[in-house]
Amino acid sequence: MNSPRVITHAGLSINLSQIKCFRLSNFNDIGKKNTLTVEFKTRYGYIQHPETGEWEKQEYNEFTELAFPDYETATAYTNEWIEIWQEYLDEQS
Repeated sequence: MNSPRVITHAGLSINLSQIKCFRLSNFNDIGKKNTLTVEFKTRYGYIQHPETGEWEKQEYNEFTELAFPDYETATAYTNEWIEIWQEYLDEQS
């Protein structure tokens, strides 16, 4: 298990230990263009069913998006985020 570390970069604060992957959208006609998506590791919680009183496992697949004005800027920030994350992962091993 990786130690928690919160980093702020490009106006976004992220716990590096919870990152699953980074994705950069460069499509012009499909989806959000020039958008960096950060996917987080799946987390689980338990909620109590109101009628039965039984506990049910709930899965959360969360992400956050960061839009940039152009593809070059998006690529630069994405590469910086990946470099920060890789340095963190190298320290953890």
